[in-house]
Amino acid sequence: MIVVFGGTGRVGRQIVEALRQEGKAVRVVTRDPTSAHTVQGVEVVEGDVHDRRTLVRAAVGARAIVCTVQGGDGKGKNGPKGIEGAGIPSLIGVARDTGIENFVYVSSASARADSPVEFFRLKFEVERALRTSGLPYSILRPTHLMDTWVELLAESIGKKGKATIFGSGAGPVSWVAGRDVARVAAALAVRPGEGWSADLGGPEPLTLRQVNALIAASLGLPIKGENRMPVGMLRAMSPLTRPFNEVLARRMQMGALLDTQPQIVDSGAVWARFGEPLSLPAWLEINRSSTGAAAA
Repeated sequence: MIVVFGGTGRVGRQIVEALRQEGKAVRVVTRDPTSAHTVQGVEVVEGDVHDRRTLVRAAVGARAIVCTVQGGDGKGKNGPKGIEGAGIPSLIGVARDTGIENFVYVSSASARADSPVEFFRLKFEVERALRTSGLPYSILRPTHLMDTWVELLAESIGKKGKATIFGSGAGPVSWVAGRDVARVAAALAVRPGEGWSADLGGPEPLTLRQVNALIAASLGLPIKGENRMPVGMLRAMSPLTRPFNEVLARRMQMGALLDTQPQIVDSGAVWARFGEPLSLPAWLEINRSSTGAAAA
């Protein structure tokens, strides 16, 4: 049995599907079991990283745990302090106590001890806790997901004809497809943990301007202008926004990183082991219908 925490999320659903295609028994753990109605052919159980009893119940009989839970899009106890700061460390403790053979954690290539974004500092601390836990583990550190960013950028292009630009828009980024992250996670979950960790980035670095142009071409729409948010504006607005909308404030901080920290990773060794990743043009072609729906 492989237990997936966050199996109803964007990447989690794709991990579950990859495991199902391999014929593996999968248990999806979610705070709201009704949210799992699109996840077919798996066991769905209610669980919350804030409630250790539910974690123990979910881990019973499991060989591996895959954790995609993250607090980047949450607030309060479901924000980074509650999820990365407390909930996932609790889950790591449960996994150790129940003899899990592989704890697969989906972190971020931006996870750093000195990151200006608390979310990424806490992800780094989760990685450190996992490495020192004594558990067999695998850590995946994806860069920015095509799935998330295309949805955001396509909406602005489709509805306003404008390209959304954070910072200068000239910094290259190794965008990666959620599907590729999912298939690596699924491949690792069926094996004993190796103490393995790697950054996952796509096959070609592209700037935000290039990404916007590719999305517009895929939609068959022209770009009529830009919605620019310089780094200085993002940094100034983030603390002012936090009391009213902590999620938006956090996204502003993350947007500033596109220009202020390197966003290119070399994942050649990973893809040599697990198969070549999708390029952004290929991802757009495969997901043309959903991209168009996001832009509508």
